[in-house]
Amino acid sequence: PATPAVMVGPGTGIAPFIGFLEDRGARGHHAPNWLFFGEQHRATDFYYEEELTGFLAGGLLARLDTAFSRDQRTKVYVQDRMREHGPLLWSWLQDGAHFYVCGDASRMAKDVDRALRDIVTVHGGLDEAEAATYIKQLAADGRYARDVY
Repeated sequence: PATPAVMVGPGTGIAPFIGFLEDRGARGHHAPNWLFFGEQHRATDFYYEEELTGFLAGGLLARLDTAFSRDQRTKVYVQDRMREHGPLLWSWLQDGAHFYVCGDASRMAKDVDRALRDIVTVHGGLDEAEAATYIKQLAADGRYARDVY
């Protein structure tokens, strides 16, 4: 109940996190939740926008960071948003946050994993090998889970 959660669910990868957040709310979990969501266009592809803005307004989501890749000249993805908030994301991990990823296995999951390693390296002061070990330990401890397809 007191475990912070960071969720990365671009595209249809958002779907399980809606239920996840509803469940945490129903159980009275008071730990902060942070969601990264991305798609191509905000106007047509912001799945569950109403629910997510409601979760944010109601305090169930502490943070909602979005990346709509085709709404500007330079493409922006969830991993870019992660890097932008690297110091805070590192702080959440240090505070015991669990990190969940759901969505495309071919590119997104690899890019998110790379961004996470970069954040651990830069903000955790670890070298590449230590960062890889840190992330493997997160997974071994049940704090890094991926459902990718």
